[in-house]
Amino acid sequence: MLRILIAAMLLTSMAAADELDHKASIQQMTFLAGAWAETKDGVTVEEHWVGPVGGIMAGLMITHSSKVGAKTSVETMTIEIVDEKLVFMARLAGQPPVSFTQKKADNGIITFENLEHDFPQRVTYEIAGDMAHLIARIDGTVDGKPQSVSWTYKKIAQ
Repeated sequence: MLRILIAAMLLTSMAAADELDHKASIQQMTFLAGAWAETKDGVTVEEHWVGPVGGIMAGLMITHSSKVGAKTSVETMTIEIVDEKLVFMARLAGQPPVSFTQKKADNGIITFENLEHDFPQRVTYEIAGDMAHLIARIDGTVDGKPQSVSWTYKKIAQ
């Protein structure tokens, strides 16, 4: 009986430790910190991330072009813990904010998801092994067809 009780206590403590290991930590997102940019076909997309500060990562995406008359767009973003999950919040000018909840995270890669949103339904960030490149991807479906857009940013000096 004592062996059964000890085994049950060990299993319970292992399950509790496993649950703690899977709780979100804003520290998981420090790989985003810094300035990142990609230029393709005359369009430059930059992401600037700071933090974590006060439990929040704050980001700014600027898309600009060298083409005459091209409009510059700005999006602000935050990542914070809500209900023990990391939540990515995007705020695009003229649109209501949209939140995406952590779906999976593992060692320098994280995917946020909001299946109720039109497009994208997922936002993924992945740091490259050299720590000098960041892959950002949005994906989902539009009219029942899979769509995806990705950026391969290079770390830039600030």
